[in-house]
Amino acid sequence: MELIYLLDKNEFETHIVKKKKEYILYSWNTLKLYVNKWQGGMLILDSKKLNIETFFDEKKRLLYRCLKLDEEAYKDFMPYQFKGIKHCLMNTSMIDEKWCYPILRKLIKPDDEVCVLAFSFFNDTKNSNDWDKQYAKGQGIWYRSNTDVFFKYGLKENQIHWVNYFKDSKEDVLKKVLGSSILLLTGGAPDLMMKRIKEFKLKKILKSYQGLMIGYSAGAMIQLKEYHITPDEDYPTFQYLPGLGCIEGFKIEVHYHASNIQKQSIERVLKEKGQPVYAIYEDGGLIVHDDQIESFGHVDLFE
Repeated sequence: MELIYLLDKNEFETHIVKKKKEYILYSWNTLKLYVNKWQGGMLILDSKKLNIETFFDEKKRLLYRCLKLDEEAYKDFMPYQFKGIKHCLMNTSMIDEKWCYPILRKLIKPDDEVCVLAFSFFNDTKNSNDWDKQYAKGQGIWYRSNTDVFFKYGLKENQIHWVNYFKDSKEDVLKKVLGSSILLLTGGAPDLMMKRIKEFKLKKILKSYQGLMIGYSAGAMIQLKEYHITPDEDYPTFQYLPGLGCIEGFKIEVHYHASNIQKQSIERVLKEKGQPVYAIYEDGGLIVHDDQIESFGHVDLFE
């Protein structure tokens, strides 16, 4: 049988193994669409009716979700290359508000599975109890604002999967990320979020994420190859820092309200980096897809 799984840059690789008469398809978020590369035919799979398992690749140290198919049902079909990768950059988690819902409803569907990567907390969150006070159901101040907002799109609470930095193992985190079709990067401290992503060896995986990546504030910033931090009460100095590298060619100024220090930072970026800067107000956002940038709400462009 063939083992087919998704690699970086959306490429597929096949291996031949012997194991009964089944095809195990290693996919990012349970790919449902396959094409016949010889005849151009198409096979659409309903993942909810299939046997789904997880597979841990010892060599690559990655966890994959698998679809098991009967040999005859699959036969000559190859995975369709997923082309739905999109990035959404915002400041607020309130995605159910009137100003953004008409735009985001085109991207968020009732059958999506959401992974909330809550790695952006500041250093005053030192243990599991501290984390719970911010993100846990029933007590976390940020839980409902990152969970309930999906209900308007038809999702249920059991479709929102939180990554707990203090409790989840690396395998747990990989399973939640790879099993999702929407990855939510929370706001907070971008540098500390990147540090924890590297600690869990997630950078390469997140850079190649296959689905919709939504980031708020810090979570928007780190999607860039390089982001800048404008001085504020948490970060006293201007600085450039490396991000995930999912998108590049421009910079963003988050929580923009046209303050003098923000304008100075934008001018500095324009001069030193020669890249356009999108200044995103609280009621603004960007959608990036195939190098195309679409702004919605209140966004100013400096170039």
